[in-house]
Amino acid sequence: MNVLDYTILRPGGLTDDPGIGKVATGDDPSVSTISREDVAAVVAALDERQTYHRAINLASGSTPIAEAIQQG
Repeated sequence: MNVLDYTILRPGGLTDDPGIGKVATGDDPSVSTISREDVAAVVAALDERQTYHRAINLASGSTPIAEAIQQG
């Protein structure tokens, strides 16, 4: 049986602001915002097995994207 590897991203409200390269994970995305550029950077960085089979809330924050993804 083949299992599909997936990661679900749940960003907060999307803005057109420039990305800052830092995010927060785990917060309620319905009460926060994040730039489209930062969401795209997270998508480009998703090659970490610990993110498979998970849903990750995303908002603007203070943790560098690569570090936030590694922390899961």
